[in-house]
Amino acid sequence: MIWMTWRQFRTPALATGALLLVLVAGLALTWAEVTELATQTGYTGCQGDACLAAGEAFLQALQSGWASEFHIAAIAALYLLPALMGIFWGAPLVARELESGTYRMVFSQSVSRDRWMLVKLALGGGAAALGAGLLSLVLTEWAQPIDGASADRMNPLVFAARGIVPVGYATLAFVVGVATGLLLRRTLGAMAVTLLVVVSLQIAAPIVVRPWLAQPVTTVSPLSMDDDFGISMSVDTGQMTLHVQPERRGDWVVSSTTITSTGAEFTGPADMTQCGPKAAGGRDACHRWLEQQNLSVKVSYVPGSKFWDLQWREFGVLIALTVVLSLLSLWWVRRRLV
Repeated sequence: MIWMTWRQFRTPALATGALLLVLVAGLALTWAEVTELATQTGYTGCQGDACLAAGEAFLQALQSGWASEFHIAAIAALYLLPALMGIFWGAPLVARELESGTYRMVFSQSVSRDRWMLVKLALGGGAAALGAGLLSLVLTEWAQPIDGASADRMNPLVFAARGIVPVGYATLAFVVGVATGLLLRRTLGAMAVTLLVVVSLQIAAPIVVRPWLAQPVTTVSPLSMDDDFGISMSVDTGQMTLHVQPERRGDWVVSSTTITSTGAEFTGPADMTQCGPKAAGGRDACHRWLEQQNLSVKVSYVPGSKFWDLQWREFGVLIALTVVLSLLSLWWVRRRLV
């Protein structure tokens, strides 16, 4: 049964494995380049405030080499990998047999329905976890100097390409493909639905699920004119919005809102004689007017120190969904598949 399952998805598995090996080899070959640049720019071994300037110099020097290209390619691969595994590994694995009717021959032999499904889930899910885990492990270790210099590993785009979270996404995507193929019994339809589900999950996770899991910290501080902020305003109505960029290096800023003394979001209206396009005092006059409004900045953020806590929480949710879908697939094979 194991050999039969391997033969069914060995072609896409070998193709995906070859792509992963190319990326891992590229990261291995550029490892020395990253380490050498970190040393040359003074980032390695730096202390205190000197690390900020050295880190910027290191990141700037990194842009001109192959290391930067492989970094981007590896991150993109970890985002594409779950969809590829779900579409080309999971969806056809069961749907093709149901579509052609060959599963009836298997069930007429000594192979039970539970074993038939368990072998497919275990072999494919294990291979998905191994492939994503290998690339994520190498990339996480390889990118440590980059993550330290940029302080953006909590960034939603980077977070899902580090640590153990990619393993959860790859495993879940594979099981989504298997379950979809089991329910739809059509290979092309299962592949299309799997793609939609996996992409939707990857989009929804950082917007809805991750902030809930992270339990962000909220702070309120007076708005300072020295803060980095932009202004958008409607000339017709005077409605004004301040876009403040909080200085929280290494943290994930979930939201930043300018509020009034009552706690409501500040939307103006602006005094057009002070902040309008024809105001005589220009930007300085607008700043003085804003200082008089007693505004504050409400920031919701996730500290960078919670990186691994959040990794384990999101990984746990993904594995829990994987287990639920696997149990559903086993129940469906046993009770509903005829």
